[in-house]
Amino acid sequence: LPLFFATAFLLPWAVWATTLAEQAGWIEWHLPASLAFWIALPLATFGTAALTGGWAAVKDLLLRMARYRVRPLWWTVAVMATPVTAGVALVVGYGTSPSIGVALPTSALIGTLLLDVWMFLLSEEPAWRGFALPRMEQRLSPLAASVALGVVWAIWHAPLFLMAGSFQASVPPLGFLLSTVATSVTIGLIYHRARGSVLVAAVFHGVTDVTIAWTGVMTSG
Repeated sequence: LPLFFATAFLLPWAVWATTLAEQAGWIEWHLPASLAFWIALPLATFGTAALTGGWAAVKDLLLRMARYRVRPLWWTVAVMATPVTAGVALVVGYGTSPSIGVALPTSALIGTLLLDVWMFLLSEEPAWRGFALPRMEQRLSPLAASVALGVVWAIWHAPLFLMAGSFQASVPPLGFLLSTVATSVTIGLIYHRARGSVLVAAVFHGVTDVTIAWTGVMTSG
């Protein structure tokens, strides 16, 4: 876990640091921020798995990334939980949301969802749920591990709050922290009920991000 968290922070933050340095006028170039997800975090996850557990650890992670034989109930929860929650929040809090379709056009919903699920399947979910959570649960209860992981996960996004145009730059840090911890607990529950399926966790994560972007539920007000 120390090696994983060190590399999971160091490598993506190094990518994001180039954008922040360019914004500050220190350099005139930057690495694509998405490389933090597509390359840096997977290197931390699979590199640590290989170094500490060999092929057996890597194979276990890959198998859970492809695990689709899950009770239909948990597939339904993964797909519907966030849209239903967001819908209730908008009706109760705003009546309607003037931000629906602004950040993410309706015409781009399906394509963005597929891309997000694929990205999270290859990057964040193998890292947080696939690798970190089971190892944290060796010392903590499932709930405590998910809460602690949620705090770490929120802090991991910290450079994005300084990055112009990022989603994080548009929301209050405390609100993001609370939302991330709640999401970590929810994904942790789904992950366990879905037999440790990283795939189901990635679907929930993708649906959550697309729902937030399309509805503007975290930025309306």
